[in-house]
Amino acid sequence: RNLPVNSGRISGEGASSYYFLYILFSDKSDLYVEAAFLLLDVKTKNEALKFLGISMGGLLVGLQAFISYRRAKAMEDTVENTEKGMRQERLKNAIEHLGHESASIRLGGAYELFHLAQDTKELRQTVLDILCSHIRRTTSEDEYRDNHKSEPSEEIQILLNLLFVQEHEIFEDCHINLQGSWLNGAELSKARLEKAVLNSSYLQAAILNKAQLKGVWLNEAQLQGASLVQARLQTANLNRTRFQKADLTDAYLQESILNGALLTGANLAGAHLQETGLNGTNLQGAYLVATEMQMASLAGASLQDAFLQGTKMQGVNLWDTQIQGACFRSVQLHGAEFSSLQNFQSDNENLRQEINPEPAYLQGVRYHDDGITGDFAQRMRDGVGKENDFSGVIFAGGVSRKYINSIVNGLSDSGAKKLRELLEPHIDQPVSHELPKDSGAITEPYTEEKAEQWIANYEKAMSEVSKEGDS
Repeated sequence: RNLPVNSGRISGEGASSYYFLYILFSDKSDLYVEAAFLLLDVKTKNEALKFLGISMGGLLVGLQAFISYRRAKAMEDTVENTEKGMRQERLKNAIEHLGHESASIRLGGAYELFHLAQDTKELRQTVLDILCSHIRRTTSEDEYRDNHKSEPSEEIQILLNLLFVQEHEIFEDCHINLQGSWLNGAELSKARLEKAVLNSSYLQAAILNKAQLKGVWLNEAQLQGASLVQARLQTANLNRTRFQKADLTDAYLQESILNGALLTGANLAGAHLQETGLNGTNLQGAYLVATEMQMASLAGASLQDAFLQGTKMQGVNLWDTQIQGACFRSVQLHGAEFSSLQNFQSDNENLRQEINPEPAYLQGVRYHDDGITGDFAQRMRDGVGKENDFSGVIFAGGVSRKYINSIVNGLSDSGAKKLRELLEPHIDQPVSHELPKDSGAITEPYTEEKAEQWIANYEKAMSEVSKEGDS
């Protein structure tokens, strides 16, 4: 009478197992078996018991599996808790060793942390944060900087190798913070430092050849005399970074921002500077042979006495750029903007002045070096009162569609589109070495007073280059 009616909620093996339990544990089994005849659609008691017995066998197997799972899960939780406790103990011991007065014990602690990161993915960022903090703290001490002016201590160099140079992917995609670190002379060739924060760090005469520095933050960093041959610095933040006499041969700096940077005397031969922000950058005496600078912005930059040969400067912004005394050989300046008035027309004179910075200063530009020898100061003084020689500059014509296709590589889609539009009028046209009449550029000879001013700026910038960087 009290037997639940199967209303569709329990069916098949579920129903058979349900009724079997009633039969097994109830003193009214005969009653339930009779009811099961109807619900299970069987004709004899033996058939019902046989059917229910088979189903119950599956249920018991399931119960046994469930119990086994619970036991295994409990053991797994116990093991996991044990391992977690061991990891915490390892982390604690490693940190204690990292604070020891002995360098060898500190390194032992660093390796303990490294192996812990190998074993536990969840701890990798924590481990890297601890070790980067150790580098920052150690190299910030006055005693350390006095004793390691031009090269890192053995301990710091080993840590740099372990974290960023050795071939492994343990810290891939982890955040790197070495801001303000003293790493002069560090060996970081092929280092993986993508998106690393190195603002205000000291890397004078450091070796960063072929280093992966895409998206790195190096604002106001000191890289005088550093070697960055074939380094990848795309989309990097390099505002006010000091690169005096640095070697950036074949470096990749597309779409990076170097506003206000000091690249005085730097070697940028073959460097990729497409769409780079170089506003206010000091490039006095820089070496720019075969450098690619398409669509770069050089507004307010200083390029006095820079040496440019085969430099691609199509579509560059040269507003207020000072190029006095620079040497141009086969430099391509198609579509360059020398003044905002080139692309802005208005009857409102106030508005024109408001958006119009100073035009480019193309004074004393030279092609041949005949009779001009000596250092920066002497070359600037020798150029006083000299007329321009634009015979090494191509301002218009001489390009083909195939050539345009080759030089837009490395540009963003919008940059490539704009450059194509700028160069379209120059396709299959005669080459012109004459400055466009509507350029607005200032071309008369510069004075001795101006030359002395630029010499003073150059010497001030170069005074920051350490003797180690010089060598």
